[in-house]
Amino acid sequence: MIRMIGVSAILGLVTLGCGPGAHDESSSEVGDAGSTSSGGASTSTTTSTAPTSSSTTSLTQEQPEPAPACGPPPIGGALSITIDGDVPFTLGDVRFDRACEVSEVEEDGAGGYRLGFACADEMGLPVVHTLALALGPPGLAPVAVGEAVQLRLHNDNPFYANTFITLRDPEGALLLAFLSAEALPDAFTDEYWSDFYPPSDFYAPLVLTRAWPCEPTCEPGPSACPCRERGAVDFTLGGEVVRVYEDNLGQLAAGSLDLRVHLSGAVDWQTCPMPTDTTSTWTALLVTRQL
Repeated sequence: MIRMIGVSAILGLVTLGCGPGAHDESSSEVGDAGSTSSGGASTSTTTSTAPTSSSTTSLTQEQPEPAPACGPPPIGGALSITIDGDVPFTLGDVRFDRACEVSEVEEDGAGGYRLGFACADEMGLPVVHTLALALGPPGLAPVAVGEAVQLRLHNDNPFYANTFITLRDPEGALLLAFLSAEALPDAFTDEYWSDFYPPSDFYAPLVLTRAWPCEPTCEPGPSACPCRERGAVDFTLGGEVVRVYEDNLGQLAAGSLDLRVHLSGAVDWQTCPMPTDTTSTWTALLVTRQL
């Protein structure tokens, strides 16, 4: 990961297509793929399906392993968020952890939804926060008006936005988890970098692990980094493991959670003429309770 602060950083993200929001961007270090088989999901995991279905298929020793979803991503996948009406990139560094009540649940007519939360600020004064999620394929809101929730946000802007969000019920059960970032929580433990990422228990008891079952592929075009490696995310909860490939859906029976991975990939730096002011990897995912 390279952090070079300056105007060239922003230009790199906009013009090269290697930053958040483009398929040349991705998640964190490719080196953590060492424990993952290159032949697809192992027999101890449940694998995801294409976005047209949110069901999952359990594997046994007698069943053949499915081919990894390593081809071109399906068309129509989308996952983005606005927070209080702003895209995360404009928010700056924000740390928020408040008890709130769900005050609004409204579908956007295109598969996503807007959630409103009545909370209190640091002075105890009432304040409303909103989360609006654009989704493709469509999704269902995981909360209802009147529910008590704990809203937690960790956002930082090195020169793109690393965004981490959770919604929990008063007992701490996970209702929603959103991640759009170059690395997973607690990826860096040294004193400087650790402040840019939440602690490893941010999504607990859910555990997120990147996997790299695909070979790098290259696409013609103007990108300075034309080759990238599509990845997957392993979701672990209560002894159950579900692998979801990029631009795919899945489900965890434990916790009754729907899983969605929109981006999970890494730039193949060997094909780049020179390092750029973009992050080499990116992950964007959403986990929601099934109502």
